[in-house]
Amino acid sequence: MAKLGDICVKIENIDSSYDDIIEYIDISSVDNNKKKIISTQIIDFSEAPSRAKQLIQNGDILISNVRPNLNAVALVDIETDKTLVASTGYTVIRCNNTAYNKYVFFFCQYCGFIDSLTQQATGASYPAVNSGIIKSIPIPYLPLETQRQIASNLDKVTHTIDLCNAILEKLDLLVKSRFVEMFGDLASPNIKWEKCRLIDACANNDDIKCGPFGTQLSKDEYTESGIAVWEIPQINSEFKTMPIHFITKAKAQELDSYSIKQGDIAMSRKGNVGRCAVFPEPLENGIIHSDVLRIRVDKNIVIPEFMMRQLHYSGDVQHQIEIVSSGAIMAGINVTKLKQIYVYIPPLDLQEQFAAFVEQTDKSKLAVKQVLEKAETLKKALMQEYFG
Repeated sequence: MAKLGDICVKIENIDSSYDDIIEYIDISSVDNNKKKIISTQIIDFSEAPSRAKQLIQNGDILISNVRPNLNAVALVDIETDKTLVASTGYTVIRCNNTAYNKYVFFFCQYCGFIDSLTQQATGASYPAVNSGIIKSIPIPYLPLETQRQIASNLDKVTHTIDLCNAILEKLDLLVKSRFVEMFGDLASPNIKWEKCRLIDACANNDDIKCGPFGTQLSKDEYTESGIAVWEIPQINSEFKTMPIHFITKAKAQELDSYSIKQGDIAMSRKGNVGRCAVFPEPLENGIIHSDVLRIRVDKNIVIPEFMMRQLHYSGDVQHQIEIVSSGAIMAGINVTKLKQIYVYIPPLDLQEQFAAFVEQTDKSKLAVKQVLEKAETLKKALMQEYFG
């Protein structure tokens, strides 16, 4: 083993008298999921923030000092004729001739490394570590050729993961393109379809409902098993993430008006406001969390899958949701106003055609997701084998 700092070279700071254009990288520049730099700021150094100091180059590894549990790490791969400068919000790792940068890059994604940073982070609002802590973490110190082989193995698995994610993104775009092809963007005043209030697309006035608040359901009433409480993380994952909170059957019966069942649309009321997903058939009915809205449309006039996509894809509907979600401190949907937003109701046969297309696309997505899950499991196993 060696300390991370022992296999690094010193990073120089840019001279304060520098008077040319720089390409600046800060915390917002890194995509935490892709582990890549997705944007930079090309600015005059004299106008750069005071924390813009570290001179970096291709092959360097950037590790966020702030909120390390998010694992904001990236391998610098930028072709530019500008001077690259990074914020001191990063620790910059530049390997010496005994370490392979991709090997170290993968180590910095290892859960043990992240856990170590998280445990040593301090600060209430934005837990952070300093560069000294990061560089003190031990890393398996192997022959250079072994490091290259490990990095190559992890590269191959990562490529499969990236490819699967790219396919899933394209399939989502395909569904959106099909929606626009069949129905337009639903923002034009010339749209021919019938228009009505969202609540009028439901059978009953209580079909659009916010989950129970603390007076009706407190955290003390959660159990380890029973009837599921469906929350925002499940919506964000399109109900692929399983619930972690449950209530008793008796409590669920008491809260029956807040139930969610197959075909209901669940919408995030806070955070990623307006994010929706249709509750799928294989799952057992449950109760919605207070941060979740349930929209139960009348299936005699509208297909849930179509309505959910309209809430996502229609520029007009999105604009209306933004208006009813305004808040001084945190955005949150006003249920009463949400009921009054206007939506379009095309002929049912067209909606059914679209729903059938989505169903076929979802089958393709399922096959890709199965490959993705296997690749992610393999990567975790390899990381544990190499770094654990």
